[in-house]
Amino acid sequence: MKKIITIAVREYRAMVGTRAFLISIIMMPILMLGSLFAIELLRNAGQVKERKIAVIDHTGRFADILKLEAEKKNAQIDEAEKARSQPGARDQINEEDFLGNGRVKYLIERVPAEGVTDEMRVALSDRIRNQDLYAFLEIPANADIPGSGDEQKIRFYAQDSSLSEARGWIAQVVNSIIRTARLEAADIDPMVVQNASTPVSVVGMGLVERAADGSIRSKEEDDPMAAIFLPMGVMMLMFMVIFMAAQPMLESVLEEKSQRIAEVLLGSANPFQLMSGKLLGTVAGSLTVFAIYLVGAFGIAASKGYTDQIPFHLAPWFVVFQVMGVLFYSAIFLAIGASVSQLKEAQSMLLPVWMLMMSPMFVWILIVRDPLGPLATYFSFFPPATPTAMMLRMATGQSIPLWQPLLSLVLMTLSTLVIVVVASRIFRVGILWQGKTPKIGEILKWAVTG
Repeated sequence: MKKIITIAVREYRAMVGTRAFLISIIMMPILMLGSLFAIELLRNAGQVKERKIAVIDHTGRFADILKLEAEKKNAQIDEAEKARSQPGARDQINEEDFLGNGRVKYLIERVPAEGVTDEMRVALSDRIRNQDLYAFLEIPANADIPGSGDEQKIRFYAQDSSLSEARGWIAQVVNSIIRTARLEAADIDPMVVQNASTPVSVVGMGLVERAADGSIRSKEEDDPMAAIFLPMGVMMLMFMVIFMAAQPMLESVLEEKSQRIAEVLLGSANPFQLMSGKLLGTVAGSLTVFAIYLVGAFGIAASKGYTDQIPFHLAPWFVVFQVMGVLFYSAIFLAIGASVSQLKEAQSMLLPVWMLMMSPMFVWILIVRDPLGPLATYFSFFPPATPTAMMLRMATGQSIPLWQPLLSLVLMTLSTLVIVVVASRIFRVGILWQGKTPKIGEILKWAVTG
């Protein structure tokens, strides 16, 4: 046992006592979750854009209104930019109310509708290609007449017409104008219709519960974004911890094997002691990673006032499933590292392992939407996906029957024991194997017979 602990301490120090560990601690959340924040940061970065849009209005009624609406929108953007520059005022601004479709101003250029030809359309398209114009709009003469024919469609020409925010803004303005005109033509007050069409909000609430003192209370309105991205954050944290623990195991075994260090180590400890110490040190390192991320998440949540959103009650389950997941995948990576001589030889073996580890990430949104459904339940009982899938389900806040996480833990424990035993047999033979890379059949023979 003393040798196992000595090896475990050495592995733990090798894992957490390097600059690479500190860099990976910082970079992993950025790589995994950075895309969630990058869009918002980039949206507010840089200067306000101006986009010129030419309008060919065959009705003679929409171009002027579009120009007025664009000027109104541009004025709101100027007001928002001015307010943003004031010290302490930025946090009090509702940017969506001010900016609408992003920080983009629209400049409307009216093009005479008389004598419009294909040559004119080509000329306008050339102006777009030369970046003198962003887009041009052609409104047919019968656009405001009820119907659905192709000749009534308003055509928006731009290089990014399918994804353009400007197209959505124009559609909103034009349809508002047409709707008002049709109501007035039918002698209906548009304000009456607007008031009658005002929707009633249906808010999502938590379940009513009885407190410890006997009082009955209901939870506050659920935040849809938190309901979606909080479980994803828990799942990604589990994945990052397992990844950061298992990957160094592969590299460590490969280094010791290629440099013949393993032969020296086996002169002082048997393969079981060596492997047990490595796994124990890796588990300790993974717990350190979890503690660092937990403290960091709590600090960020406390600064934003979101501490009530952190599911602290899941921490014991997280630790247990994390330990099982780290042992499960570290044993697999250790066996693969002992079976090959170079990292490139391990890539083909690692691919199916990575697919198994990442399988819950492919269907995470389906699991979040229906954590009690058959798909979510199946992944919870599939050992390679159990840690991430079960934590994803439990983080949704829905009442998962207690027997399911307990059964998942039992299945995961049994599977981990089997994997560790199989990996130990492969490790015992493969760590001293030199020369050609063994075939899959030979590795399976080692796993069965040792």
